[in-house]
Amino acid sequence: MKAGSAAWWRARYAARERQRPRAGGIELGRITATALLIADAEGLAALTMRRVADAMGVRHTSLYRHVASRDELLVELVDHVLGEGDPPDTGRGWRADLEAGAWEFRRVLLAHPAVVPLLTVGQLLGPNALRARETGLGLLIRGGWEPSRAVQIYLTVAHHVIGTALLGTGGAARGVEERAAMTELFAGMPQFPLVRELAEPLNLPDGEQEFRFGLAALLDGMGDPR
Repeated sequence: MKAGSAAWWRARYAARERQRPRAGGIELGRITATALLIADAEGLAALTMRRVADAMGVRHTSLYRHVASRDELLVELVDHVLGEGDPPDTGRGWRADLEAGAWEFRRVLLAHPAVVPLLTVGQLLGPNALRARETGLGLLIRGGWEPSRAVQIYLTVAHHVIGTALLGTGGAARGVEERAAMTELFAGMPQFPLVRELAEPLNLPDGEQEFRFGLAALLDGMGDPR
């Protein structure tokens, strides 16, 4: 059973219901919090079961009651990160709340760039992920959207956040130097006249500007609930 799949999460929830806490035992939250500190400071390559155990001052075998492998640890780490955001509550309606939630989701992801690639490793079905879905769908339905439409809107916005975060933290991320180099590259390509002509504006917006424009375009396209 693949860690992070829907079947894995189903078994995971069932196992948690049966599991009894041990006095003085290690909690999953402590494991994932330690793993996040390592990932933030040293990257995913440094993140192993033994490294986490060493940082916690315990034997690595003691982690297996909660995570049976590094793959499971990475899945739980993603859900831990998804629990960092604050629920939106602007008091200005569904659109303002959804927009605020999207920016908050983006903020959380960009704070942990090493974890962002893991968003595509498994399904986002942990308790924090499902709590976020519940919140997002709830604010849309309370705002007057039909449930099926609310699902479409929520997923579209969430995928916009994830997609731009992946581009903004991976090898496609564009810093000032990379943008200048791309502008120079485009300007020297007469075989692509439009790319050459628009070399500067193509590399002008930064990630935040692109995200803001894309989010506004998506929300404008949604219209209003009927």
